[in-house]
Amino acid sequence: MTKRGDVDMKSFATHDEQLAILKSRGLLIDDEAAAKRVLSRDNYYALIDGYKEPFLERDELKNPYGEELYEQGSRFGHILALYQFDRKLRMLVLGELLKFERSIKSKLAYRFSERFPDVDSFLESANYSADKAHFHERDRITATLNNLIESHKKRHRVRYPELREFYEKHKNLPLWVLVNFLSLGQITNFYTVIDQDLRARIAQDFADDTGVHGISLSAKELDEILSIAFPFRNKAAHEEVLYPFRLRSPLELSRLESELHQDKGSVTNGTTASLIKLLKAVSPPEEYEAFTRDLLELIRSLEEALPEGPYVRVMSEAGFRE
Repeated sequence: MTKRGDVDMKSFATHDEQLAILKSRGLLIDDEAAAKRVLSRDNYYALIDGYKEPFLERDELKNPYGEELYEQGSRFGHILALYQFDRKLRMLVLGELLKFERSIKSKLAYRFSERFPDVDSFLESANYSADKAHFHERDRITATLNNLIESHKKRHRVRYPELREFYEKHKNLPLWVLVNFLSLGQITNFYTVIDQDLRARIAQDFADDTGVHGISLSAKELDEILSIAFPFRNKAAHEEVLYPFRLRSPLELSRLESELHQDKGSVTNGTTASLIKLLKAVSPPEEYEAFTRDLLELIRSLEEALPEGPYVRVMSEAGFRE
């Protein structure tokens, strides 16, 4: 039931009514005009529903009925600061994941073409894993690649004019061109269905790129890194709340966790922090150092903007304080 003086947020509410609701729940609003400008730009659902959790009163003595009330001292500006932090975090993480995506596409195309140099060798079933469990996914991959090749032949509504342009110039569409038109999910499946020797070679290529003496990376471990990269990339690309997201199942990366000198569980638990730590295993060191410098600066700015309690909750949700 809607409280007296409140508005049911399932129905339309003006910005003034939205602010009145927040104030009735204990949120302090220092500048209502500025807050309304924020709500007109970043709607109530995206801002408040997405980022209110660390600021809600969970103490049963202070909130015995479990209502949506804010902790004493919580401000609209605190929620806005967390929203802005998460937006910048998404941009940082997405940037690194796009580099990883570009790198695995390049490595996969190079190693596969090195092993099978014939034209259109990637369409031959015999050039993939002999494991019957992979046949269905293998056929999907080869069909996707074949469809990309055929797409340049259409007279109208060509989806990728770049493919037609390349074909008209070179009379061929090699794998290192086609992989640029595959999604990270498709690349992940492609990596799964190639033979084990190729998988191992590509994984070691990543280990070699890091420049970390003695580090190794198995094909199965690269599978696990891809399994966390794909959903986080989608979260970041679609502007969903990122910092508290985590995988439902733990990653099988205990050996790599130890090799990266990380605390037990800090890599395998599938949090945002897990992903950030794992990127060290697949990134050139100078790029990773620049990324982590920017990340630490972003975290420090959040620490300055939030009260201690909500800040600690955010860091814990993100996996930095487990």
